[in-house]
Amino acid sequence: MNFKLNRKTIAICSLILLLFIIGYAYNTFMSTKYDTMGLDINESNLSDFMFEDDAEEVINEEKKSSITVVESKKEEEDQDQVSSFFTEYRLERDKNRSKEYDMWQNIINSDKAEPTFKTLAQEEIVKIVALTEKEMIIENLILARGFKDALVFLTDDSATVVVAAKELTPANVAQIQDIVMTKTKIPASNIKIMLKD
Repeated sequence: MNFKLNRKTIAICSLILLLFIIGYAYNTFMSTKYDTMGLDINESNLSDFMFEDDAEEVINEEKKSSITVVESKKEEEDQDQVSSFFTEYRLERDKNRSKEYDMWQNIINSDKAEPTFKTLAQEEIVKIVALTEKEMIIENLILARGFKDALVFLTDDSATVVVAAKELTPANVAQIQDIVMTKTKIPASNIKIMLKD
C-alpha cells in the first residue's frame, strides 16, 4: 500500500494534529482552572470539612439573632453564584464540544479529504455525541440522588464531576462513582469528584 504525501495529506494531518493539541490544551486548561475556581477535590473524608467563614457565622448567630437575616441574604447570593457557575461551565463545555464537532464535520464535508480521514472524522463525531449524551444522563442521575446541581466532564478515559452540595460524604462519593462507572466503564481511579458549595 503506497501512501502519498502531498499537500492535501499534509494539510489534513496537520489539522488533525492541531485538533488533538487543542483538545489536550483544553483539558489542561480546565484542570488548572478547577484549582482557581474554589473547587475542593474530594480525595478523603470530607464530612469533617468546614470553612472558617462558616464557623464564624455559627458563632455570630449564637451571639446575635439579627445576623440570621444577613446570613439568609448571603446564602441566597451564594446559591445564585453556584447556580451561575454551573450554567456558565455547562455552556462553555457545550460550546467547545460544538466547535470540535464542527471541525470534524468540515473534514467530512471536504471534497479534498482522504477517505481514511473522513472515516476518522466520523468516528470522532460519534464519540462526541456519545460523550455528550453520557454527561447529560450522569448529571440527571446525580440530581436524582438529591444533589442541587451537577456538572460532568468526560473524556475517553477519565471523568470529572462537580456537584453542588453543603457537604460530600464518603457515601455520596461512592454513589457518584457508581453512577459514572456504570454509564462509562471508567475506573474509580480516573474519576475526580469536586465539591462546589
